[in-house]
Amino acid sequence: MYCTSGVTTNGCVPSIASSGLPSLGASSGFTLQVSSVEGLKTGIVFYGISGRVASPWASGSTSFLCVKSPTQRTPAQNSGGTLGACDGTLALDLCAYIAAHPTALGTPLVMGQRCDAQAWFRDPPAPKTTNLSNAIEFDWVP
Repeated sequence: MYCTSGVTTNGCVPSIASSGLPSLGASSGFTLQVSSVEGLKTGIVFYGISGRVASPWASGSTSFLCVKSPTQRTPAQNSGGTLGACDGTLALDLCAYIAAHPTALGTPLVMGQRCDAQAWFRDPPAPKTTNLSNAIEFDWVP
């Protein structure tokens, strides 16, 4: 993990992690999960293959955009949890997403291809009405 998570208006500090193996030969099994997201908010996981960046998200925001453009957005999802609490989560099986979207950014991916991912989610009272998690970097394997 790298970069800095934004602190939400309810004091949440979202954090991204992975489980499984980012395998080019697998059609599922590599999950990116973001915990401590604001409850009951819409969010996405997005990724890029152009490296890292650390750009302030908005004036007055504690969030940083950590994934260099261009990025691939994945489908919106609800964080679940409890409104006003930090018990929401966002999750994406990236292998399954890539398998189902053969024209997604970077495809066809190749062994050793470096990828960066981060989450974005709604936080209406925050600057830009949104916040970002920290980021994760990984390499695709066979």
